[in-house]
Amino acid sequence: MERACLAAPGSRILLRATKYDGSAHWIQPFRVVSDDGTLLVAQYAAKMPIYTSRGEFRSPYDSRVYFWRDRWYNVFRLSRPGCALALWYCNVTTPPRLEGDQLGYVDLDLDVAVRPGGCVELLDEDEFALHQRRYNYPLDVISAARSAANQVAQLALGNGFPFDLG
Repeated sequence: MERACLAAPGSRILLRATKYDGSAHWIQPFRVVSDDGTLLVAQYAAKMPIYTSRGEFRSPYDSRVYFWRDRWYNVFRLSRPGCALALWYCNVTTPPRLEGDQLGYVDLDLDVAVRPGGCVELLDEDEFALHQRRYNYPLDVISAARSAANQVAQLALGNGFPFDLG
């Protein structure tokens, strides 16, 4: 089995998310908190520029992000600077790959929002349906994406890691 490239705590990485056809979707800088080869934890400070396919964006939230190399989702813990948890935002994606200082994955459209009170909401099903046709998602990718959305929702409802960190 190939050994994962590790990111050093305190180092900077650049997330490069694409759509299924390889087109750029999201570019965001992070600082690495920890990386054990399976789970890479990173953070992002509010107001730093994020580059999207729709232009530059500056999030009002500080983020702590959990990227598992063996899961088809990632989890963003969002809070306004100096404030308590605002939202967990979970992106359904292909498992990420770290190459040098760049982390990449394919965004598969489905998202799961988890509110502090425990409300879990599946988002962007219409975009997922549209892109299945536009990008000709293989059946195994469709199945993996639906399964990932369900897995992260169940993890949140069960108050599993990282949702247990509040």
